[in-house]
Amino acid sequence: MQRIVTRVRSGLVAAGVAVVLAHATGCAEQAGPVHELSGQQLYEHYCARCHGVDGRPVPEQPQARNLSDRRIVDNLSDESIEMTIRMGREPAMPAFRDQFTEASLQVLVAYVRSLSGSRGTHAKPAGRAAP
Repeated sequence: MQRIVTRVRSGLVAAGVAVVLAHATGCAEQAGPVHELSGQQLYEHYCARCHGVDGRPVPEQPQARNLSDRRIVDNLSDESIEMTIRMGREPAMPAFRDQFTEASLQVLVAYVRSLSGSRGTHAKPAGRAAP
């Protein structure tokens, strides 16, 4: 009788582990684009290794744009920042393509702006030439 109880327990434990692993694997496959993270978390994970945690380029990546310089960031539209994140920028910035949801991309752009104290979209009005 004791052996039967032990086998039943072992079977239940194995089944429980299988359910947990199947669920974890399913979640990993469905994860898709990055979402539900703060702008700071996204920035620190994807951007800080080149642009630095404060927006200033790290010594190993001196060609990275200084995102702490308001004069630079104020001249970029949100759309321009989004496009650079998605498509990358030669010679060294990688393209992140579809790794971000639209919402997480907007949060990341807002955080990038916050590094320089910049606000707003700063998009050029349609139909007007830039001065």
